Amino acid sequence: MDKLSAALARNPGLPRFLCHLHQRLRQQRLNLVTGAGISVDAGVPAWKELLRRLAEIDAQLPADLAVHENAGLQPEYLGQIIYHRFNRACQVKEPADQRQAQVEYDWGGAIHQAIYKDVPETMCEVLSNHPYLEQLRDLARRVPLVINFNFDDLLAEAIGVQIAKGGLAGGALNALSVTWQPPLTDRRELTTVYHVNGILPRVSLKKRSPKLIFTEDSFADARARSPGVNAEYLFLRFVQNTMLLIGHSLGDSSLKNYLRQNRDKSPANHHYMVHWIDSADQYPKARREDIFEANLELYNLITIFLASEEISAFLETLILEERRFTDLVEALDPDRRATFHYYIVGPVAAGKSTLLEQLRCFETLEEWTQPPPKEMYYASTKIGASEQAIIDSFLYQELKEKNRRMSSAQAGLHFMDRAPLDLYAFSKSDEENKKKTKELRDRVTRNKALQEGEIIFIEAEPRTLVKRNMARGRPPESAGSDEYFSEQIKALKEIYSPKFVLSTDEYNAGELARRVARHVLLGAYTPTNLNSIIKRYA
Repeated sequence: MDKLSAALARNPGLPRFLCHLHQRLRQQRLNLVTGAGISVDAGVPAWKELLRRLAEIDAQLPADLAVHENAGLQPEYLGQIIYHRFNRACQVKEPADQRQAQVEYDWGGAIHQAIYKDVPETMCEVLSNHPYLEQLRDLARRVPLVINFNFDDLLAEAIGVQIAKGGLAGGALNALSVTWQPPLTDRRELTTVYHVNGILPRVSLKKRSPKLIFTEDSFADARARSPGVNAEYLFLRFVQNTMLLIGHSLGDSSLKNYLRQNRDKSPANHHYMVHWIDSADQYPKARREDIFEANLELYNLITIFLASEEISAFLETLILEERRFTDLVEALDPDRRATFHYYIVGPVAAGKSTLLEQLRCFETLEEWTQPPPKEMYYASTKIGASEQAIIDSFLYQELKEKNRRMSSAQAGLHFMDRAPLDLYAFSKSDEENKKKTKELRDRVTRNKALQEGEIIFIEAEPRTLVKRNMARGRPPESAGSDEYFSEQIKALKEIYSPKFVLSTDEYNAGELARRVARHVLLGAYTPTNLNSIIKRYA
């Protein structure tokens, strides 16, 4: 906790971010996206330094490269220039196919030498000198996919060495697969390290990828192939999972493209990026806010500003078992909370189920845990005493089960379609409310009080609700009226007094979900005591 105290002051939302990431890890829906920053601390050069090392193949090239760089040429273009000089210097002339094979082999060798020149010889030395590679390795063995933008395989090597030694091999950690092609299927209990730009293993005899996406030409080829399997595979992973970016500066155009596509296709799904800082003075509050807000609006990306030792503590916290994680986060959070409960409330046809479907990037609980009896769908005029008994039996059993599930929820953010006290909004008299209160106490809350939670209230204009109800198959005579829905909205608001209210007339499903997601990730948590509401209706 001490290591994260300064980080908490810099990132007030850190406890909730940790809770969401831990939840996604538990669901096997957390992936890692690693960049050059994770290798710099191991002695691998950053992009510009790598180019300078490669430029040493030609006596005049370093000076020419500096001129080109000052002229504003991008690193990929500079890589193209270096490659052409390298190509021209190749001694093999004929045949053409053999010459090209020799060029590619030597080019890969030159890059390999430039990358690993200052890297310690053993993985033990690499881990001892690196501030957080050990913790990153342990997290990587708990996720199904690591998307690695680097040529070096230091992370994969660290995992492989641990597996070979039998370290932490209690069966809970994944095996390893390293590839430069998108896997066709996800495999259980396996961490796939996918090198999207190609791979040059540190051990020279290990198989390297046929191509390295390094030059302007290779980047152009990769972009031209973007509609293929590679792009589709990555797009689906960004939409269906939560990504934790480490070691990235958002300089890669393909990465930004995937983040942007996720923002547009899955508006509630937010990813996280660890933004490395050398010192707090380097990024004062105003500068941090600029970066945070820009990344959030452009990419649905939540930025966490951490120094190296804080990254180590952050990763170490994520992989704690549930009890220790909860204890640490509750000690870190000013509200002493690691579990957040939300009830989606609103009139019939407001869009509650649609919203819940958009919020699958959290834990969600449907309106019913099992199929309702057919009597639930009868018009109110056709429900007699026997039908009502069947409905009541089902309803109170469901309320009890849903409350049990919400009360036993683990660390993270949890959403339920409908709140347990919606039934009061359909009462016709005070006597009916008293009867419902007695049934709630006898059948639902006798042994376990209702779980408190924040009310997410969504509504729409009554005439809109009438039309939606008819579109769902309700005949006109039972689709309700403007007055009926006005009264229902009023009754629900009187019950819950919601503080967070959104209209589905104003926002489409995606934008509504984005606003809800940002509220629960970044806003204040204001739970409602449902048990005190029951007392009002006694």
